[in-house]
Amino acid sequence: MKKICLLLVLCLYLSACLAFAEKTDEATALIEQAWAAIETEDYEAAVPLLQKAADLGNATGQLWLGNCYLSGLGIQQNSKEAVKYYRLAADQGNVPACYYLGLCYRNGWGVDQDLGKAAEYFLSAADQGIDAAQYELGAMYHLGYGVEQDYEKAFHYYSLAAAQDHPEALTSVGYLYSQGLGTEQKLEEMLKFYNRAAEYGEPMALFNLGCCYRDGNGVEQDYEKMLEYFRLAVEKGNANAQFNLGFAYYFGQGVEQDYDEAFRFYQLAADQGFTVAMFAVGDCYYLGNGVEKDLDKAAEWYRKALDAGYKPEEEDQKHLVDVLGNEYQP
Repeated sequence: MKKICLLLVLCLYLSACLAFAEKTDEATALIEQAWAAIETEDYEAAVPLLQKAADLGNATGQLWLGNCYLSGLGIQQNSKEAVKYYRLAADQGNVPACYYLGLCYRNGWGVDQDLGKAAEYFLSAADQGIDAAQYELGAMYHLGYGVEQDYEKAFHYYSLAAAQDHPEALTSVGYLYSQGLGTEQKLEEMLKFYNRAAEYGEPMALFNLGCCYRDGNGVEQDYEKMLEYFRLAVEKGNANAQFNLGFAYYFGQGVEQDYDEAFRFYQLAADQGFTVAMFAVGDCYYLGNGVEKDLDKAAEWYRKALDAGYKPEEEDQKHLVDVLGNEYQP
């Protein structure tokens, strides 16, 4: 009788193993088909395949399906569904899913924003070597978002990501070296990391290098190099570079003064919500520099800058009073 029971248990176990193996093989085949569709950007074909794989309990299918829901690729965008599938994948130990859950909690995508939970998920992924999670965790410690501000920890996690050539992390390590935050100030190291990031076309690294050449920070002052790096950053859409290139044209810094070009670059930065550029656009309309004088438009851009948090200096306040009158209260 005992032998019969043991044989029955063994048969049931083998049957379960075979069923699991069949499910695994089926899910693997579905993932391969989905990947082939994704490579051709046929997300509508990929989503049903990922759904089947996810329903079979495949963590990769759950992760990718979550990504499709988050980005609205091949299916209607739904952040709550994205979080659902990220959780399923994370519960199976899928590390990238932890990173995406961190993003969801940080940004309030499909869940109530919770910076503390975001940091926890980023830490889980960072400890498993996910460079993007290491960078995000570094940024949280750098800025004090969801965690107590700690420049040494920021430098630690940025450095981990930078060691994997994460472009934004390379820039951030360079910045901390430039300021002596979380590490000793070393301008040579700053330049090394900025240049490594610039090789990847990282916009802030390009802008920061432009600033280094403008200010003679760690390098000999060179306005031509400044303009070169600002223009490279502008090509990447960097608002800081757009404003500063506009500033160079406005005041003839390393280039012939050109109000038209100044206004053009100020406008590009202002359209991205760069507050100083918003005020500069208002000034151009107020003074008629690079554009026809228009006090109504000056008022419009001054208001936008103030609403966005711009803190006017004394000279700026004179312009505000002149254009906005009693509407502006210093």
